[in-house]
Amino acid sequence: MASASCPRVPILLVILFFLMINITPSFTQDTQQLIERICRSTEQYGFCTQTFKENLKSPDADIVALTQITIERSVDNATQTHNFIRQTIDSTNDPAVKSALETCEYSYGLVMEAFDSAAVAFFQKDYDTVEKSESGTPRAEASCEDSLSKTSPNTVNPLTDRNNQMRILIAMSLNAVHELKSTQHN
Repeated sequence: MASASCPRVPILLVILFFLMINITPSFTQDTQQLIERICRSTEQYGFCTQTFKENLKSPDADIVALTQITIERSVDNATQTHNFIRQTIDSTNDPAVKSALETCEYSYGLVMEAFDSAAVAFFQKDYDTVEKSESGTPRAEASCEDSLSKTSPNTVNPLTDRNNQMRILIAMSLNAVHELKSTQHN
């Protein structure tokens, strides 16, 4: 009768091999330098680098992959914020806040549309259109912030954190596409 036992040493080596490849690798030098160039001019360097760390598919990502991350995160953030604004409008009784939130709803609609267009252009490798699509997003986001700043000083701004994140993602996206375009011209 044949035994179905396997030798222990090869199994342990296989397990050790899989443990070693599943350890999260650090960024390569080139990837880290690209992230540094993109993040250094944002208002929250830590948020910027953490966004890349959480979304990198490979430790040796190039500028194209980093630009894709910025666009995807921006689309996601703008969409979630737009949905949050809609829900908040429905539950707000203060007319001044409701009016400010309606401005924000419109503004974030513009931001969503801009990043949706940027995403389409990105996948078509039309980086000039990516940049053009993204260029108006800082003004749209600022319009939302401005409208909320005009409400009563006692009113809690429900979008403070979301606007801050969107502002940083916009800066990251613009920095990344500028970096990408500069590599295309070399």
